[in-house]
Amino acid sequence: MESKQNQELDEADPGAEDAPAVDSSGEVSENSSVDADGETGPDIPEDSQEAGFGQRWRRRLAAPRARKVLAACAILLLALGGGGYFWLRAGTLPDGVALRVNDRDVTVEQFEGKVRTMKALYGVQQPSDPADQAEFRRMTAKSYALQLVLEQAGRERNVVVPDKAARDVLDRYITEQAGEGAQARAKFVEALGNAGTSEPDVVAEIKRMLQVNRLFEQTTKGSTVTDEDVRRAFPERKESLGTPETRDLRNIVVRAREDADRVLTRLRAGEPFEAVAADVSLDGQTRAAGGQLGKLEAAQLEDGYAKAAFQTPQGVPFGPVQTQHGWNVGEVLGVHPPVPAVFEQVRDQLKQQLTYEKTMDRWQKWLGDRLRAADVSYADDYRPADPDSPPEVAPGKPDTGRQPPAPK
Repeated sequence: MESKQNQELDEADPGAEDAPAVDSSGEVSENSSVDADGETGPDIPEDSQEAGFGQRWRRRLAAPRARKVLAACAILLLALGGGGYFWLRAGTLPDGVALRVNDRDVTVEQFEGKVRTMKALYGVQQPSDPADQAEFRRMTAKSYALQLVLEQAGRERNVVVPDKAARDVLDRYITEQAGEGAQARAKFVEALGNAGTSEPDVVAEIKRMLQVNRLFEQTTKGSTVTDEDVRRAFPERKESLGTPETRDLRNIVVRAREDADRVLTRLRAGEPFEAVAADVSLDGQTRAAGGQLGKLEAAQLEDGYAKAAFQTPQGVPFGPVQTQHGWNVGEVLGVHPPVPAVFEQVRDQLKQQLTYEKTMDRWQKWLGDRLRAADVSYADDYRPADPDSPPEVAPGKPDTGRQPPAPK
């Protein structure tokens, strides 16, 4: 359940829900909220706050702590350009300095200001657990170092973003988030202040994002894929391009194994699934719909539940199956067989995928070359555990958990 603190932040922060987005080709994505000359920032993963067991099977993240922190910090890394490698240089930094890139020091105060701006603009939240906070701090320092490396590259390439371009982006963003007029702007600026940042800080952040986009376009220009490339790749990727088997499922979730056993007994005695779900299921959202979860793939479900659901014939109750948040009894309402991929039908999709991969490979290689030449060092509390490794979350693809959420 969402904490009161997070609820208050959501109300005060109109920029936390929708963030600027760009796809691998530099085009605006469907979720984009700001752009300038066709440019915006990279995708920011959503964290759905929808309640209910059924709706959130596909969308909530439930992973070990380290992966949760990495997924949150990947927002920062992706916003700064998608990844790369860090080479840590030895050396002790002065007190009050969090990190150093080449000869530029970033103070702890500057670092904290950066975190506040990212929270206001992208909704990035620091974890509440102390161990998670430490990892978040180190990963954020890593992303800050990457920002400074990219800023230097922008200066060397004379990539300049005018203030007006950034302010135009901000104006459109405010209109989308808070409405038009002076009152809407004042409300937005007040929300920034409540989040610990300011309009000039946000403008500077937008300028940096636009500069990264232009660097991206410069360094990846010419990353094309031919029709022959697509045809050669199809046999290797045919299975993943097809439509997997899906099943229409409904589910009843209870707290204890003995409760689930009683549910099975009632169902096998002929009591309607809808009636039992309405009587005992802990999931308020699906309970009123007879426990229906909708059409799902096995990969969208927690492993144990998926195994039971996809091995059970249609119309037969299955379970009890224990998941992270309770004991489940389900039923298969319909089976939809897999559909193999047909080249003519997936050609455009495959070409887009190959182009994306080729573009990102080129971008990350360029980043690696820049980072090898950089002199990056961290204070002890800010040093990443593995500073010379790339991000574990693919650019533009947030981590996705497969555990169902707690019922409400």
